[in-house]
Amino acid sequence: MEHPNFKITSIPELLVQYDRHLLRVRGLAGNSRALHRHVVSRLLSFCFPNGLVTWSGLRFCDCVAFLKKEFARLSHRETQKAWLMVLRSILRYLAREGCITGGWEAALPKLPTYRLASLPKRLSESQLRDLENACLGKKPRHRRYRALLLLSLRLGLRVGEIASLQLQDIDWRTGCLRIRSTKNHRERILPLPDDVGQALAAHLRTTRPRSTRVFEPLRPPFSTQRVRLHVLNSLHYLFGLAGIAGHGTHSLRHTAAATMVSGGASFKAVADVLGHKSISTTLIYAKLDLKALAQVALPWPGGAQ
Repeated sequence: MEHPNFKITSIPELLVQYDRHLLRVRGLAGNSRALHRHVVSRLLSFCFPNGLVTWSGLRFCDCVAFLKKEFARLSHRETQKAWLMVLRSILRYLAREGCITGGWEAALPKLPTYRLASLPKRLSESQLRDLENACLGKKPRHRRYRALLLLSLRLGLRVGEIASLQLQDIDWRTGCLRIRSTKNHRERILPLPDDVGQALAAHLRTTRPRSTRVFEPLRPPFSTQRVRLHVLNSLHYLFGLAGIAGHGTHSLRHTAAATMVSGGASFKAVADVLGHKSISTTLIYAKLDLKALAQVALPWPGGAQ
C-alpha cells in the first residue's frame, strides 16, 4: 500500500526529499548526493516521461530496462558499478517509504568484482618535476598552486578535504593539521611537514581570506561547493601548466600513498594518513612497491628471464 505522501508527486519534489534523506540520515557528502540526484532524475524521467510520478505504475522491469539503456551508454565499469549502487539505494528508500514492495534492490543484476584488480595511476619522477616547476612563479596563484600540490603529494589529501581546510585547523605551534574528511565525516590529526607549512604560510601571506577557509575564490559566493570547485580547477590548471594529460587530481593522492609504501611505511600508518576506514583499501598500493614485489617473486620455470 502506498504511503499517502508519495501517491503522486513531481520529480523535483522527490529529488528534494531524497536529497534530504541522503544528508540527514546517511550523511553523504555533496558530490555523492549530486550523483544520486542525477541517477534518480534520469530513472524517474525514463519511467515517467510526463513528469508525474505515480508509484502504482512503476514496475521492476522498468528499472531493468533503464539499466540496459544506461549501460549501453556508460561503458566504463566503475561508472556502471556506481549507478547500480545508487539504484539500489533509491529502491531501498522507496520500499521503506511504502512506495514499492521490498526486495527489488536484491533482484538487480550484479557486476563481477575483482578485488584489488586495478592498478592506481601514480605520477612519474619527471611529471613530479614538471608540477614543481609549474609552481615557481612569483604571483599569488603560483604560491596557491604549490600549497595545493604539497598538501596532495605529502599528505595525500582529497580535494574536498583541502577545500574544507580552515585557518583554525592549522596549529603552527605544535606543527599539526586537523583534517575534516568529506567522505566518511571523520576527523584526523596529521603532522605538518616543514615544506607544507612554509607553502601554506607563503600562500596566506599573499591572500586575505574573506572567510575562515584557507583556499577560496577571489569573488563570492564562498559556498562549500564553490570552494571545492575552486580547488579542483586550480589543480587542473596546474596539470595543464605542467603539460600532464591522462591523469586526474586523484593521481596525486595515489602517488603520495605509493611513495609512503615504497619508503617503508606500514599499511596501518598509510591508512591513518589517508583516512581510509579499512586497511584493505590501502593494500592496493602494495602492487606499486616494485622493490618489495621483486623480493618475493618466484623464478620463471626453466631459468628464463
